[in-house]
Amino acid sequence: MIVSRNFSARDDGETGDEFPFERVFPVYARGALNPVADPVLLDFTNSGYDPIWDSIREEAKLEAEEEPVLSSFLYASILSHDCLEQALSFVLANRLQNPTLLATQLMDIFCNVMVHDRGIQSSIRLDVQAFKDRDPACLSYSSAILHLKGYLALQAYRVAHKLWKQGRKLLALALQSRVSEVFGIDIHPAARIGKGILLDHGTGVVIGETAVIGDRVSILHGVTLGGTGKETGDRHPNIGDGALLGACVTILGNIRIGAGAMVAAGSLVLKDVPSHSMVAGNPAKLIGFVDEQDPSLTMEHDATREFFENVAVAYRETIPNGSSVSGSCRERRH
Repeated sequence: MIVSRNFSARDDGETGDEFPFERVFPVYARGALNPVADPVLLDFTNSGYDPIWDSIREEAKLEAEEEPVLSSFLYASILSHDCLEQALSFVLANRLQNPTLLATQLMDIFCNVMVHDRGIQSSIRLDVQAFKDRDPACLSYSSAILHLKGYLALQAYRVAHKLWKQGRKLLALALQSRVSEVFGIDIHPAARIGKGILLDHGTGVVIGETAVIGDRVSILHGVTLGGTGKETGDRHPNIGDGALLGACVTILGNIRIGAGAMVAAGSLVLKDVPSHSMVAGNPAKLIGFVDEQDPSLTMEHDATREFFENVAVAYRETIPNGSSVSGSCRERRH
């Protein structure tokens, strides 16, 4: 298979906007919230220089030297390929193959979509950067694309989503089914998911057909973005940029989780959540406001004593319907 590194596709088919490669690599990891032009990134635009792919190859070489028993695996999965798109296609194809969906067929599907879609090229890099930055268990870029099923399931979804928009719905659903069987992550191909996403662990994540997820969102295992019945149309949640959804959170219905909101582990959310707020409980109630612009980037959701003290104060001072919290809770967080 011949794969060109001269990425010439024009857009993701959704907004009609091109994804300039100066926006491919996030600077939010260095403290800024919005990607900006950078000389290294502009050099990549002009020359084809791909720092993430170069890092993945260097990591694979070192790992092959340190663990010779894996050298053939690392060569076949990474070192024998010309670009990240081709390597990722190979890994996905071999993880998702079965007796009737052959690895060679799957690799053709994945690779053809990825190398012709600049939106996906952008997203696979932003996503792997998100895993490297936010997941302390992610040892390297290469470990993400080789071993982390949250990352692999997310990239398989991106290809299935493109196929869905092209009208190839049966193939998109076949990929969804295989991803669910192999990784235990069920993302409908019609769902719309932004860039810089972390699916931490990923096991048990369910994302419904009309769900919308913004950029820089972090989602832990067991999260459900579901509907509330048999209604059709827009029936799933909309998750704002930079939100953090804790483990085993269930969000049901066509509701909005505001930008920068944090939903505590185990919560059941049935109502809109304001931006930059924190909710917890079953059903979830507003318990305070978060200091971070994007809590998804800091991943600070530990159940500390201070957290529980704030929860207790908030519940005592919340009005009966749980829709608001008094100012004293906000003050105690600062």
